Amino acid sequence: MTRTRNRMARLLTDKRGGISVLLAGSLFMLAGAATVAVDLGSVYLAKRQLQGVADAAALAASSGGRSAAEALLTKSGVPGVSLVAVQTGYYDQNSAVAVGNRFVSGDPRASAIQVQVQRRTPLFFGRLLVGKDGVDVRAHATAARSDAAAFSIGTGLASLSGGLPNMLLSALAGTELNLSVMDYQGLANLNVDLLHFADALKVRTGRNDAAYGELFGANIPLSDVIGAIADTADNSGTAALLRNIGGKLPGKSVRLSDVIDLGPMKGTGSSTGQPSLLLDSFSMLRMVLSPPSSTAVPLDLTLNVPGLTSTRLKLITGTGQASTPLISITNDKNFILRTAQTRIFLESRVATLLTGIATIRIPLYVELASAEAQLSNIVCDQGAINNGVTLAVKPSIGTAVIGDVDEAALTNFSTPANPRTATLASVLGSLTQVHAYANVALGGVTQQNVLFTPSDISGQQSKTVSTQDLTQGVASSLANQTKVTVTLAGLQLPLSPLISPVMSLLGETAQILDGLLNNLTAILGVKLGTATVKVHQMRCGMPTLVA
Repeated sequence: MTRTRNRMARLLTDKRGGISVLLAGSLFMLAGAATVAVDLGSVYLAKRQLQGVADAAALAASSGGRSAAEALLTKSGVPGVSLVAVQTGYYDQNSAVAVGNRFVSGDPRASAIQVQVQRRTPLFFGRLLVGKDGVDVRAHATAARSDAAAFSIGTGLASLSGGLPNMLLSALAGTELNLSVMDYQGLANLNVDLLHFADALKVRTGRNDAAYGELFGANIPLSDVIGAIADTADNSGTAALLRNIGGKLPGKSVRLSDVIDLGPMKGTGSSTGQPSLLLDSFSMLRMVLSPPSSTAVPLDLTLNVPGLTSTRLKLITGTGQASTPLISITNDKNFILRTAQTRIFLESRVATLLTGIATIRIPLYVELASAEAQLSNIVCDQGAINNGVTLAVKPSIGTAVIGDVDEAALTNFSTPANPRTATLASVLGSLTQVHAYANVALGGVTQQNVLFTPSDISGQQSKTVSTQDLTQGVASSLANQTKVTVTLAGLQLPLSPLISPVMSLLGETAQILDGLLNNLTAILGVKLGTATVKVHQMRCGMPTLVA
């Protein structure tokens, strides 16, 4: 018994075997750490692989949406990957914004897309510690693309109507241009590449090293501007005509940035490798010859129109809600183009067969607010129903009146014109007078979405958006609402025999005046109750990863 106790005491006090116990414990801990490291490494590699899949899916989705991202996952060869979310929004590349806040989901300026993917990754040894056979690994990626569109407002062309285009352009130019109908047709049919025009203008002005934005921001002689249009023309006859027009405008200059916004092309200095941006030369002439704000352009028209013995026109252009160009290259969905406010006073005299009345005077006053066009969306997915460029268009609202106005005050757009009852004719000197007044006000304050498909864009199609207020021409609508009165020595004669024939004459003349007014406003690029727009170019940018 004593011997046994001694052996136990010696064993307990003997330290020579302690290292073996520690080694055994350490090996167990190392084995545990190794198993955890294996699982952590597996999860890390799965995360890296999944991030690559997320990046590729974001790039695919930026071009083809969710369906393209799902197709990419199928083709990736990585099993078990699911698409958790696809969000469109705007990516702000401003370095002052925190990285986590740069993507704004649902922003109307949507130019980026963010995808999130998920995959189940198995645990080999860690399941003994956490009680799970795997963990869900997620990855997200954001891709952005810089799509752009070039669009314009007021691009509709008027029908050929005698010498009206020549009279109007000559008045805008301040000199007689002597344009024939064939000349006008040639200008309308000649498409000019805007960037090739800019290259030719750089050569003419000696600004070969200037960027387009710098070039368009400078005051350039009109003769050089029109000459550069001629330099890019593929029709020798129209080119000679343009050079002749340019030679008649000495001393006048224009700043092209006032009518053309180059947007992302401002920093570009060469058209090489850039897509075509076509604009007809007549529209370009109209834009560069447009008068400054609040400028009256009096025109005395001597058109040979059956039924009209004389016609006098006064045209006044002003500003819209904000001074903007008429054509823009942009990817900014907040950018709005506006036409100018316009006032038109058209006074015509009509021959009659009424006893005592040789002619009847018809004063027609039209006031146009600015029409608007805003870039709404650019879709570069060929399979989408809205593939193309969508513009949000607000037609020009305004007022049309048969009545008199104070012509001297028409240049002041800050005050109303205050139209009043007009005297159409006098009988027996001024003892008996025929009066008339009518007023048509247009609404149309709601934007209307207009889609331009790729075929519309390649075919250079213009589209017109109208208010629903007018079912017929302006003058015809006025004629139907005109109140005609006859006074004798200042006293109204409600049953005068002159009322009916005068009303009939107004109705017959209204169609003539509508044709004249429609052509005039079309040449100007502004129309009552309408907005004409065109998408000149659609450019789908290459998507890039931003986060």
